[in-house]
Amino acid sequence: MGILDGIRIIDAGTVLAAPGISALLSDFGAEVIKIEQPGVGDPLRTFSPQEDGQGLVSKVTNRGKRSVTLDLGHPEGRELFLQLVSQSDVVVMNYRLPAVQKWRVDFEDLRACKSDIIMLHLTGYGRTGPYADRPGFARVSEAFIGLTYTTGYPDRAPVPSGYAIADAMGGIFGAFAVMAALYERQSSGLGQLVDLSLYESLAKSLDGMYIGALEGHGVPERTGTSNPTIAPHDIYPMGDGEWVSLPVSTQSMFVRLCDILEKPSLVEDERFRTNQVRVANRVALDDILRPLFLEMSAEDFLVRAHGAGIAAAPLNNALGFASDPHVVERGTFEELWDPNLNRNIKMQGVVPQFSRTPGKMSRPGEELGESTDAVLQNLLGLEPEELQRLKAAHVI
Repeated sequence: MGILDGIRIIDAGTVLAAPGISALLSDFGAEVIKIEQPGVGDPLRTFSPQEDGQGLVSKVTNRGKRSVTLDLGHPEGRELFLQLVSQSDVVVMNYRLPAVQKWRVDFEDLRACKSDIIMLHLTGYGRTGPYADRPGFARVSEAFIGLTYTTGYPDRAPVPSGYAIADAMGGIFGAFAVMAALYERQSSGLGQLVDLSLYESLAKSLDGMYIGALEGHGVPERTGTSNPTIAPHDIYPMGDGEWVSLPVSTQSMFVRLCDILEKPSLVEDERFRTNQVRVANRVALDDILRPLFLEMSAEDFLVRAHGAGIAAAPLNNALGFASDPHVVERGTFEELWDPNLNRNIKMQGVVPQFSRTPGKMSRPGEELGESTDAVLQNLLGLEPEELQRLKAAHVI
């Protein structure tokens, strides 16, 4: 039994963030019905990598969901959608507000057919304010909130992060919001509208980004790979050509680092006695440390560091991470049978791990419309003849 068994979610979201919300909830037992445009589907299906014409990312982000095609812009498609809503608990969507209002599937429309429905509306800028009608994607949000401005080297142009992290944070905040709304509904018996913007999800995650600027301590600038508030804290090259991430975030770790490098005198050096003065003398400290790192391999350094209780990690690529013995033993990645590819595929497993009520992956993301007939027959009682008529009219 999953934690969310008995909860039905209508996922009318596209790309990564909104589908990511229902994917997290599906892992813990929620029944998710994904609504997609007939003949088109979620643009996520077109993302690389592709295999046999199937988007592999969609198999992860849409895992555990049943794909149903409905044209929300068609009167009959809207009516079928509302019938599904009447038998559900949550609706997740990320269409812009004008489209939602044009199709008449906004919160008041949903509440008219299910009084306790919870609607999570994830948009780029939120439902209010002068930018409410603007489209917004992760890269746009990251630029808008100042994250891209701080990423990169001070003498070079800003760069985006290696992954669209605003989408990931939107999925996490969205799943949290749905769980909170479901919990509140248990006592009130009422549904509600959750207005979640992509930019605010990420901005709230960056606890240290704004407080200094807002309180007159300066705007964060690009600092390359180092952390402007901690030293040493950087990505260091080792003698074998590998790289190590080394965030020496506590005084005790700095003492232990000096010990394994056989440089105990650094602890008493007035330039390095505290983190505050180490930050001020970062260049001088790195000038001492970098040649020492180049005298050893990454493996040698990491063995010493981990033995001394120092936080450090190699710079893995995706395959290096997935094959790490710790990752393998914890089962961070799991294999799942894909009937469409006719083989097992490997993807990230369920997070977090519960001791008594663990989540479980059920199946990879389906092909477009794979469950349309089954869902409309079983939940709405449509007969085969009616399904054929709707297909001919391009409603489904």
